[in-house]
Amino acid sequence: MQEDPPPPRSPGSVTPDLTRGLGSRALRFTILILLARILSRLLALVAVVAIGNALGDSRFGQMQTAVTYTALVGAITDVGFTALYVREGAREPHNLTRYFNNVASIKLFLVAISLPLLALCLWSAGIESLLLPSFALLVLSGYSLLLRSTLYALQRLNFEIAEIIPETAVILAMALVGAHIHAGPGFFLWAYVASSGFATVYFIAVLLGKRILTPRWQLEPALFRQWIRAGIPLAITYLLTTVYFKVDVPILQHFRSYNEVGWYTFAYRPFEALLFIPATLRTVIFPVLSIYYRNAPNRVLASADKLFKGLAIMGWPITVGLFLLAQQFIDLVTTKFPHSGASLRILALAVVFMFVDNTFPAVLNAIDRQKSYAYVALSGLVVNFGLNLILIPRFGYLGASWATVATEVGLVVAGWLTLRRVLGPLHVVRSCWKPFVAGVVMGAFIWLCNPHGRLAVLAVTGAAAVIYAVMLVVLRTADEEERSIIRRTLARHSSPGTPPG
Repeated sequence: MQEDPPPPRSPGSVTPDLTRGLGSRALRFTILILLARILSRLLALVAVVAIGNALGDSRFGQMQTAVTYTALVGAITDVGFTALYVREGAREPHNLTRYFNNVASIKLFLVAISLPLLALCLWSAGIESLLLPSFALLVLSGYSLLLRSTLYALQRLNFEIAEIIPETAVILAMALVGAHIHAGPGFFLWAYVASSGFATVYFIAVLLGKRILTPRWQLEPALFRQWIRAGIPLAITYLLTTVYFKVDVPILQHFRSYNEVGWYTFAYRPFEALLFIPATLRTVIFPVLSIYYRNAPNRVLASADKLFKGLAIMGWPITVGLFLLAQQFIDLVTTKFPHSGASLRILALAVVFMFVDNTFPAVLNAIDRQKSYAYVALSGLVVNFGLNLILIPRFGYLGASWATVATEVGLVVAGWLTLRRVLGPLHVVRSCWKPFVAGVVMGAFIWLCNPHGRLAVLAVTGAAAVIYAVMLVVLRTADEEERSIIRRTLARHSSPGTPPG
């Protein structure tokens, strides 16, 4: 297959000096954003539990079906331009306003096209009454993502960090109010709309106040043609991955009751919420890799190895702990979804693969091989769609869970083989055997304790996390270069005047 040729260096390309300190700066922002998002996800979990308990399994299933169709249709309004905007904006920051204005203008046309499609999807599911909040969510979430991406392109993520928790607090506040007044699915969809609206207003205020952007109507046919050629593989990838993550719900809703949709989506929400961890790391690293590719290409493969290793270190203990304690975690938060524990235990097996899979779109898109990853995403969609059609009619929501696990494994294999062909091999065994041993020791501790009851489960979970961290240190999981980056990151955090390393 013919690959995308590397673009020529333009006079406006970033200079090699801008690669200095990128590693430690990316690590610092990753840590800060992860800390903020962990607290944010805890608040979001409380909100989801409140919504689930208020609606019950059937109406919760209806709401999640509307959210799913909104995400699927929303993929059409992106056309790969957001990822392209981050990549090119990071490489040519002086053109950022021009790129933003063109993408924001094009999105208006795409949003108009999406309305009848969304209406058709909701009508086919019998939930057309949820069209207005679903469409509002589609529009505001799309524009808030574009605005947010500006900060990632520029690596000015202190503003992003400050916004994360208040955005989630909006959802939580409205969820608690809705639960108190016994509101229906539409009210809780409006809670998500309010959260996206808050984010949109905040990012507009920051970008205008700091004079980062000068928004105006701007539509350049020449730039549009150039970007549509580069963006089509990204658009296909985004659409395919979105469909892959969401297609199980419409299939499940077609073959089974909304009760099963509720059981599955209640288990899937924490699984899906965990995506914030690899997504955060990938989003921070993506512009860094894009700059390296233009200015220090010899660093790309080594950085990909470290990204894979970092994702494996974070994903493996979650797989182990969630698999062993799935039912206990469900019992901690609700008594209305007892069937969800079995689904969550199966989905836990996919977590580590879901984490490390984020390596491949980050690297391949950064090195202008978006067409290659589009084929990887297509293979994942075909496998997932086929498995769901086979397993859901017979096994229901548990079949959907196993389809997710099998697809994630397949995506990692396909991504590794593709990256090996276009860039070089990742050293999976060398990177992962120490975290694997640490996770096994942690899992043995959980299995021996076998906790039941709220305090016991929380205490064992905390102790298991400590055991895993200690084992990583004892096994000297970080190599000398990684320890050096960590030391520079901590030194700069404690002494703001320290020059970047």
